[in-house]
Amino acid sequence: MVGFQTSLAFGEQKRVFSLIPGLENAKFERYGVMHKNTYINGGKLLDNNFCLEKDKDIYFAGQISGVEGYVESAASGLMVAYSIIKRLKNEKIEFPEDTMLGSLAKYVSTENKNYQPMNANFGILKPLDKKIKDKKEKYTLLSNRAQKSIQEFKEKNLK
Repeated sequence: MVGFQTSLAFGEQKRVFSLIPGLENAKFERYGVMHKNTYINGGKLLDNNFCLEKDKDIYFAGQISGVEGYVESAASGLMVAYSIIKRLKNEKIEFPEDTMLGSLAKYVSTENKNYQPMNANFGILKPLDKKIKDKKEKYTLLSNRAQKSIQEFKEKNLK
């Protein structure tokens, strides 16, 4: 079962999956298994450019840095690339914290005793100045603010 992570024993998986209409007589080539993600404690080790605090020549990107997800992992790699390019020019890049990627960079580099990898989600974004109860309205305002920050960031950093 591609993409099916479970700690159920193989025999139990066969029994449960065979309960699904149309799969009663299916032959399963391989069963699902849990996997363990390996990651460093970025909050203790990394700055907000995914750079090792104690050795500025070492960067981490992807799952090992503490981001979860394919898009987040690819994006962290791009962020590292931009960070290195700026560093080679003796400049520093600051990813805006009110954008999703800037928030991920902040999350990864903020010490937390219960540090766990994180996906992109609205919960890690810098809060709005005012409390908005309606989620659609809140997410629209957060998105609009992020788009404005991205445009300003682009004009300042990506020439």
